[in-house]
Amino acid sequence: MKKWGICLLVTGLFFGACKSDDDFNELPQDEQNQVDDLAILQYLEDHYFEPERGLIKKFDPENESDDNYPNLKSLGVKLGSGVWVVQRPGVTAEGPIANNNTQDSILISMHSFSFVASNDVNAGQRAYQLGYSVFESTINNQGTPKWDPSFYYRPITPEMEDNNVNLSHIVIEGFTEGIKHFPSTQTSGADLYNFQGAIIVPSRAAFGRDFVYTSSGMDNRSFRDRSFVFNFELHKVVPRN
Repeated sequence: MKKWGICLLVTGLFFGACKSDDDFNELPQDEQNQVDDLAILQYLEDHYFEPERGLIKKFDPENESDDNYPNLKSLGVKLGSGVWVVQRPGVTAEGPIANNNTQDSILISMHSFSFVASNDVNAGQRAYQLGYSVFESTINNQGTPKWDPSFYYRPITPEMEDNNVNLSHIVIEGFTEGIKHFPSTQTSGADLYNFQGAIIVPSRAAFGRDFVYTSSGMDNRSFRDRSFVFNFELHKVVPRN
C-alpha cells in the first residue's frame, strides 16, 4: 500500500538541520546519517516490486492498479549497519550464499543507482531523488549478467598496492553484508532476469566520505555521501580461483 506517513517528519528534519562550515558545505556526519535513513524509508515506502520480473517501480498516485502491491518497507529488514535487505516473495533461491567476497565469486544480474540524501529540498521533492544517478546495470543494454562487479570484489594489483589502494577503496561494504542474506538461484543467467530482491545501502555503509579508487585514481568526491540501491538476481556463487 502507498504510505506517506513519514513525509512531515522527513521534511521537518531536512529543513531544520544545519549544514557544517567545512569546505564541502555538508552536514555533520551524524545528521547525514539521519537524513540518509529517512530518505531510504521514503524510498522503501514509495516503491514496490513489479510482479513480472521483480524490477523496482514507484507507486503511481494517479493509477490505482498498483495499490495492492506491498511496498518494499513491508518486505524489508534493516540491519544494524543501516543496510536494508528486501526479499521478493515467490522467487526460488536455494543455492549457495556469498559469505565472503574474497573467497566467493558471484554471477549477478542487476540494476543499481545512487543518490545523495539532503536536507535542502523544495516542496514536493523527495530526498532520494536528489543527485540520482544510475550506478551499474546489466539490463539496460544486452542484458548479460556479470561476474564479480568491482563494488563486490576486484583483484588488487602490485601497482595498486604500491599506491596504498586496498579493497576498502573499491568495495561497497554494505552490499557485501546484504548479499549474505540471499541464496543464489542457481540459474545460468542466459534467460531474462527474475530479480529476487534489493539491497539499500546508506552512505555510511558505502564509501561515506572516504577516498575511492576510480579509473582516474583516488577520489573522495564522486561517491561522497552517496547511498545506493541494488535490485538484482544472484545467479551463481562459486569458489574463487
